[in-house]
Amino acid sequence: MGKKNNGLRWSSEISDEGMEFTQPSIMLKLISTIDDRGWPHVTLISSNRAINKNQIIWGAFTEGTSKKYVQKRPKQGIFYMTDNMPFKFIQVKADFTHTTKEGEDLEHFNQTQLMRYFTYVRVHTAYYNDIVAATPIRDLPLFGIVKGIIKDMIGKGGAKTKLDEKRLNVLGYKLFGAPIAVRVIAYIDPTDGYPMMIPCIQLQAADHNRLVFPPSVLKDDLYRIPTMSKVAVFGMNFDFANQVVKGTFTGFQKFRGIKFGVIEIEEIYNSSPPIVGKIFPEIETIPKVTEFNL
Repeated sequence: MGKKNNGLRWSSEISDEGMEFTQPSIMLKLISTIDDRGWPHVTLISSNRAINKNQIIWGAFTEGTSKKYVQKRPKQGIFYMTDNMPFKFIQVKADFTHTTKEGEDLEHFNQTQLMRYFTYVRVHTAYYNDIVAATPIRDLPLFGIVKGIIKDMIGKGGAKTKLDEKRLNVLGYKLFGAPIAVRVIAYIDPTDGYPMMIPCIQLQAADHNRLVFPPSVLKDDLYRIPTMSKVAVFGMNFDFANQVVKGTFTGFQKFRGIKFGVIEIEEIYNSSPPIVGKIFPEIETIPKVTEFNL
């Protein structure tokens, strides 16, 4: 049975068209989990598809934090988007149920275009998830993206924090400062506790400490993000370098006469080699003790 959420119709199962939509190995496929603080976390997991109308399976070939989070807190958001224009996407809410380390579903991932020629890297664990709710295939209008980029050019300079600190590193500033790149906002839906993901290509860095986005496309979706809630923003360039920025969505403000959603950066997670893990704030280390004096 479907349900309406401010005009968006969700279904308790994914459609036949939706199932087919999730099958290509080359497309954007994200998992949003809930970390130990209750904040959303976002992970790129390309081995990921619907196997029937009620079940999604995704595979792990590395041991990241999302695999730990989902076993503690099964609620998750799953997001699929085409890799070329015109962009289309599907949002899913799902519950993790169990894993397996063998079987045809696991073998399917290892035979895909992405994995079949890897000798030393294999998908070793399959994670099964029951679909709770799914949207139909949705369009991401190009006009709204272009309109948002123009608004960024005019107004984002007025949103600078003027802080001396630079939280985004060089790579992060490039990822979130470029006019066009993959950007997706995740938040926890207060109505049911599931992570939700919204594509927001027009989101950009106002400076090294703040992200802003004009609600020029998917306005109704963006207005549902609760003010003062914790969010995670996945950013990736076309070379697949990516970072996840976490912080507080402080609501909408006007800068230079243009309305922007504002995210204050509090934490940065690097998902790409050579350093995988939290890179801001820096983790304090204690020097190794080599001498003992009584």
